[in-house]
Amino acid sequence: MSVELFDSEGPGPATGELPIMDYKHLPKLAIEGFSQSLAKEETELVLRYEREHRDRTPVVRVLTARLRQLRHSRRDDGAARG
Repeated sequence: MSVELFDSEGPGPATGELPIMDYKHLPKLAIEGFSQSLAKEETELVLRYEREHRDRTPVVRVLTARLRQLRHSRRDDGAARG
């Protein structure tokens, strides 16, 4: 069973739309490093691209973890303000 973290309807992004230059040529470790500077929307975009094109399990895991981290920190920020 797969848990969708975002709406995956519609066509995915083209390589030129990704926030990481030369993404399709990067290994997992490079993507993992870049992913730490991505915002939620950027992470979703890269994750959608990865799933539709290469679908490398280790990369999907890294991006999914980053997305969860961003969502968790957003909830913590909201709780601290509220």
